[in-house]
Amino acid sequence: MIMDENTIIYGELITVGNELLSGQTVNNNAAHIGHHLRLANFHLRWVTVVGDREDDIAEALLKAIKRADFVLISGGLGPTTDDRTNLAVAQALNRPLRRHPKSWQVISNHLEKHNLSMTPAIAKMADLPEGAERIDLVRPRAGYYMGDTEKPLFFLPGVPSEMADMLADFVLPTLKKRFPQKSVIRSHSLRLIGLRESEIAQRLEILEKEHPTVAFGYFPRFPENLLTLTVQDSTLTGADSTLAQVVQAVRDLLGLYIYGEGDNTLEMVVGNLLIKRGYSLALAESCTGGLIGHLLTNVPGSSAYFDRSLVTYSEAAKVSHLFVSPDLISRYGAVSMEVAEAMVRGVQKESKTDMALSITGIAGPTGGTKKKPVGTVFLALLCEKGLHSERFQFGGDRQKIKLAAAYAALDRLRRAMIDESFFHGE
Repeated sequence: MIMDENTIIYGELITVGNELLSGQTVNNNAAHIGHHLRLANFHLRWVTVVGDREDDIAEALLKAIKRADFVLISGGLGPTTDDRTNLAVAQALNRPLRRHPKSWQVISNHLEKHNLSMTPAIAKMADLPEGAERIDLVRPRAGYYMGDTEKPLFFLPGVPSEMADMLADFVLPTLKKRFPQKSVIRSHSLRLIGLRESEIAQRLEILEKEHPTVAFGYFPRFPENLLTLTVQDSTLTGADSTLAQVVQAVRDLLGLYIYGEGDNTLEMVVGNLLIKRGYSLALAESCTGGLIGHLLTNVPGSSAYFDRSLVTYSEAAKVSHLFVSPDLISRYGAVSMEVAEAMVRGVQKESKTDMALSITGIAGPTGGTKKKPVGTVFLALLCEKGLHSERFQFGGDRQKIKLAAAYAALDRLRRAMIDESFFHGE
């Protein structure tokens, strides 16, 4: 039996700061909080962003209290003049600020330990709304809870690491005690490369209609996409059974476009495949400027399979380091299938690796022609199974073209190791 929407506990998150409204800071806290609440079977129905105006924060809090089952506020708890969340809470709830003894003690002990002086700005961090309970009883980090209200209210710092710690150690356990779960929510995330969001939705349209109790979430994260499938049921067995059925159906429909699941990145998947097969890899990069190598080496332990990346950006570098013929470049151009193939043969000859990949292209914004516009990229991949060459046409600015090209290269490495038809052009 699928539970009705009324059984779901909905929360609201209010993130505070002019920097969030101006775009100076990306609101990563909202993404982190939403993700971890969902994993714990809680849901954000509203995310509100307000600036540092006291009245705006107070208004947002009162509105959230009326419509949400629980409320979190992140930001505005620090010592500077633009940190006004506590004043806004006092105003909204009609709870005057009081010097909180435990907060004062924690802050004073920290200052004494580091031979620092108390200032009015620091002292104000110990002034909390009446009835507040400090979250961190050891470290001098802002953050408190109001549990004597009709609905639980959590006030977290804007500093991401501090917010994440308090969310995990205090907020989630407190919510689970306050709202014992009467249903089970199970989710599974699949990561895709090579299809646009609209194309994924189109391919899954019939499946969505066949499973109206399953929530299909589409999250584009250029140049890839994340698909999240969520089921709510009265039993764990029922939720898992439905979810497994739908996940398999999605895999059948999308096939090789699905490269991983959960938190596995494309570079992690490629690295695991290289380790599994005992392969070594070398790269010859031009338009990506070493980005493919950078992505691969973000994975711990990549030295087990990654040999080198030669960034041969100029024509002279292609000639001297990869043995590309000057005549070949003159005849076809440095951005061509022929040069990409010569580059991959050159890097494989030097490295003696099991797999080699080369890439050359026009990242723009200048350098394009009618036959080879900006975004034209040629890739070549060489291993014992054969040589695979391919032309791509990417859109966007220079950064997007480079990123799209790097991910396409990683994806072709992945496919070359799992797709038997890859080198046969089928």
